Amino acid sequence: MPIGVEKMNKKIVIRRKKSKPTSYEAAKSLVTVTEEVTAQLLIDRLIDLGRREIPTKRSLSAMMKKDRDFETVPTTSSRGPTTFRRIS
Repeated sequence: MPIGVEKMNKKIVIRRKKSKPTSYEAAKSLVTVTEEVTAQLLIDRLIDLGRREIPTKRSLSAMMKKDRDFETVPTTSSRGPTTFRRIS
């Protein structure tokens, strides 16, 4: 039987190995609740922590727009970086 697979009452349970968080999960963990950040600020924090794989600003911003834990902060101009606020 392969490692990480156990038989329990004739049911096979597959246990996942604990792995390193994805680049988005690592960036998300750096933001506290009610803090306002931009994608560039998160990338700078990831670099400071020594993270080797860093998402692009565009992909990070797209993931944050889809995530329900973040909301976009309205601005008066359409130019400039999008600001996000963590709500949970």
